[in-house]
Amino acid sequence: MGTDDRHKKRKARNTKRKRVEQKAVLIALEDTKSSKYYFEALLKDKKLTGKVIFAKHIGTDPENVVEAIVKHERENPTNRYEKKWAVIDKDDWSKQQVNGAIKRAKDLGICIAISNEAYELWILLHFQPLSRHTHRNELNSKLKTIFRDRFGIDYSKSSQDIYAFTVGLQSEAIKNAKQLVAMQKRNNGLLDPCENNPLTMIFELVECLNSLYEKDKKCTCFPIDD
Repeated sequence: MGTDDRHKKRKARNTKRKRVEQKAVLIALEDTKSSKYYFEALLKDKKLTGKVIFAKHIGTDPENVVEAIVKHERENPTNRYEKKWAVIDKDDWSKQQVNGAIKRAKDLGICIAISNEAYELWILLHFQPLSRHTHRNELNSKLKTIFRDRFGIDYSKSSQDIYAFTVGLQSEAIKNAKQLVAMQKRNNGLLDPCENNPLTMIFELVECLNSLYEKDKKCTCFPIDD
């Protein structure tokens, strides 16, 4: 094999590695503000910008969030991802809709970072544990009180600074979220995101992003690793 041929093969391998590295994780979000601002800030903080791709938002229905990943992959057939995540809320979606999205995600190897009732539970767990059924309106009310008392501002879903206010408490949020998972399993024998309130699996996505490219580090993933 000539020098030029070896150079071309080496360049092709490097290009392939670079492409895979830059697109290691694909994420589809339910909303276009609160969780997106949070994860964009996390990626910037962890210097992962460019390595994590957001699928184009096509709707808040849980099945549409999963479909956003399917659509993105169909339109970008040469890209490969180490993990694919759909971030969804239980909200008022029916059990049929949520379970349908979870089943489709499992069939496609997509991880689900689901919160019951809402993403705001993940933010609240940075400041306090929670163990009783809590409506999303109460989650927002609690966050407004906490942010006024601690930071002198109102909590807003459209704020781009939530990550900055919470990053120092992230390990506490992860601990509290894991305690909720353990509690629900202990009380119910299994995880049922439609019935288990409070529950959030966002900590798995956060841990996965935090550990990206760490050797011998395996991301846990609902429902794939359930």
